[in-house]
Parts: sequence; structure tokens; C-alpha cells
Amino acid sequence: MPDGRVAWVDIATGEATVRRRSRQYAARLADVEPSARHVGARVHFDIRREEGTEAAVDVRLLSGTHSGRHHHDFGTLAGAHRPDTKGPAPFAHPHPEYGRALAGHPLQVAGAWARRVAAGDIDEAFALYAPNARVHLDGDSLRGRHIRSRLEALPVFATGQAATVHGEDGTAVARWAAQSAKEPALEARTRVEHGLITQQWIGPTGLQMATSTLPTGSGEVTFISQTHGAVSAEAVEYARQRIGSLVKRIEDEPLLFARLKLSMAPDPARPRRAIAQASLDVNGQVLRAHVAAHEMHEAVDLLHQRLADKIEHRAQHIDALRRHTPGAHAPGEWRHGDLPTDRPDYFDRPVAERRLVRHKAFVVSKMSTEEAAFDMEQLDYDFYLFRDALSGEDSVLERDDGGLRIQHLHPAGSMPASYPPDVTVNNRTAPRLTVDDAIEHLDESGERFVFFASEQTGRGNVLYRRYDGHYGLITLE
Repeated sequence: MPDGRVAWVDIATGEATVRRRSRQYAARLADVEPSARHVGARVHFDIRREEGTEAAVDVRLLSGTHSGRHHHDFGTLAGAHRPDTKGPAPFAHPHPEYGRALAGHPLQVAGAWARRVAAGDIDEAFALYAPNARVHLDGDSLRGRHIRSRLEALPVFATGQAATVHGEDGTAVARWAAQSAKEPALEARTRVEHGLITQQWIGPTGLQMATSTLPTGSGEVTFISQTHGAVSAEAVEYARQRIGSLVKRIEDEPLLFARLKLSMAPDPARPRRAIAQASLDVNGQVLRAHVAAHEMHEAVDLLHQRLADKIEHRAQHIDALRRHTPGAHAPGEWRHGDLPTDRPDYFDRPVAERRLVRHKAFVVSKMSTEEAAFDMEQLDYDFYLFRDALSGEDSVLERDDGGLRIQHLHPAGSMPASYPPDVTVNNRTAPRLTVDDAIEHLDESGERFVFFASEQTGRGNVLYRRYDGHYGLITLE
């Protein structure tokens, strides 16, 4: 992040110029911090290449410098626009008291904010917000000093109640359990950039899960309903009835499970806040639907129609396949009605041609299962190798039938019981292998990856099949 000076500002056109030595970079005024929007301000900035030209973005006032025309005393607050101008931005850099992870990981920042609110430390909690942060609370969109006053009015403020923190839908969620019927559960969904809170939604607790059964043509099936946000019980029951009328049409094949998720976005400015999602596992084939609408009943009706279309299309496709009686085909020949070609996630390269072409080694600190799941979701990985904070073991987290499964390198007799409800524990001990042995095991098993203890270091390793059919190796050091 280079340093420079603001050379030119035009409020009317919304444009600015930042100079670094002999070079100048164009900038949009929206990318310049308000306190730095004057000629001569010393700033930090990032450089982004757009359409062959370099532009200055994320332009921020250099810490401890002049913040306005009347701020003449360098290093003091005399004439400063804001009292927090002097010194480094809180939590923008590593703090020894919290560890280096707080500067970068959203879950750590959200957890620190939740602890400060519960402890009644309003100054430390407010310091975790970015200057342009926006908080959505009780239908209001708050900025600046208005955030501070509303934080003190939260029911969990200065109660000392601990919050659980996890990642969900790209945000960090801090959740407090309900203490009484008059004080319902509360959650804060937080977006973090550069170690500071940029946007936050505070309101009633989000994800609620209930399990029931639905009657089908082949018997009863487990029905899991999840709600998030301000979703009424009447809307859930309405959705259950609509889904139930659909599954009764499935008679010839078994329905293995049905899952429903209804969400009401907290942002009132969002045009279609009601989101409905459903998954039906029909004899091993999952039918999914995802819709959005202005209100929840409308979303449920759209979801019903979308699933009905999928069920009808699937029935027509199966009926067409049953009527089709193809003769002998030559290799590589295709006829109308044939099943589509099975395309695996990776090229099925012959064993003799496979090579270990990628080796990635990481030095990691302990992290929670929620943090590992958050990172795995953001990176869109099928598995994630990390060191579990609960067990202290090298572990691998993987996707498993809509949930998550964790396996430890050396599972103990009684593992910790505080994992999230959607995480199952695989108690199988990871084998101790050399890399050559792991390659042989992967070839014989046909699995996507193998988790093992290195014969040389004893640390957890993962050998996996790459998209090109070769092998990749991930190790912890």
C-alpha cells in the first residue's frame, strides 16, 4: 500500500488525483476517505488496473497527519475533523493482546465486538467500526455517532452474556441465547473488511431448525425446516402444507428426505427480501429450487411451482427413457434418448501417467470448526485441512450430504461435544503413510482424497486428485 499526496480534488465531478513521486493516479471521490478530500493531504492508497490504466482506490488519510486545512499541529488533535484521526486505525494492524488472527479473520473481529458489547465497553466496541460503517437496527440505517448510542440500548449490553460466533452466507454471525420470554435471542450479522466492521444487521436470532415428518406415497419422510430472520410460524406451516402436497405425487420412487429453508433478509432496502429454498432427494437424485419474492407467502408459492415443474420434468424424462429401447451401439455413438455422458470432476488419467505435480505446505495456528467452515465456504473447497482448536489435532473438514464431517488425526476416546449440530465426527484413525503409500491407497480406493499422517513428520497431510487427473499434496508444518 504506497503513500502519496492528494494533488487535485473536484467535488462537482467526483474526481481526484493522487500523486506519488513523479507519477499521478486518477481516483474517484467515492474511493477517497472524506477527511482526505483536500489538496496536500498525505494518504495511503491501493493501485488497481482498470482497462489498461492504473487508478488509486481505498485512499485513506495517513495515520497521525493533518486531517484538514485548520489542523496545523502535526501529531495532535488540534483542528482535527474526528478525534480518532490521530494514530493507527484500531485493529487495522496486529495487536499483541489479541493475536495476529484478529487483523484478518472476520470471525475474530465479530467475536471481539460481541465481547466488548457484553462487557459494556462501548469505546472498544465502537472502535471496531470502519469510518463509513452502516448498522441496520429496528428498521433504521445508522452511521457515525448514532451507532454508539444504539449499541448501549441493546438488551445484551453490559450483561456479560457470552455469544457464539460462526460464519454463514458470507457474514460473521454473533448470536446470544434468549434469557427469558420477554428477551428473545439476538444476533448480529457482520461484514468485515481489512479488520474493521463495514456493515452490520442486528435483530432477532436467525437460523432456527425444526424436524417433523411428511406423508408420502412410499411412507413417511423426515422433513427439516429452517428459518432465518423474521419468518412467522404461520408461513412455515403454509410452506409445509405446500411441500406436502407435492411429495404425495411421488409414488413410484422413494423420497429419502425433504429440506426447507425460509429466510427474510434484514435489509429493508432489499427489493425481494423473502427467500425460499427447498431440496427433495428422490431416489438419490436431489431436486433443488431457490426463489426470492417481496413477501414470504409469495415466495412459497413460487417455490411450489418451481418444484412442481422439476418433478414433472423428471417424470417425463424417466418415462421417455423407459420407452426407449436402443439397439447395439458402436463405441462413441449417440442416439436420441440416451442418458447423458457421465463427466467426473477430474480427468480419469491412467494410473501409469499420474504424477505428483502440486505440493502446498502451510504453517497454521489453531482455529475453530466454524472458522474452518467459513474459510472453506469462501474458497469453495470440498475439504479443508486445519488444526482444530477444540481437540488440538490436525483435522480435515469435508462436505457430507448437505452437512459437514470432521476427522481428526488421532481421535481420542471421548471427543469434544461442542461442535455445531451440522458437523458429524468421523472417529476413524487416519493411517500413517508415506506419500507413495498414500498414492497407492488413493488409486485403489477411488476416493477424491485421502487424509493421513506423514511417516516423516507425523503431521496431517491430504493427497487429492486434481482436475487434470494428477495428484496434489497439502501438508501442515
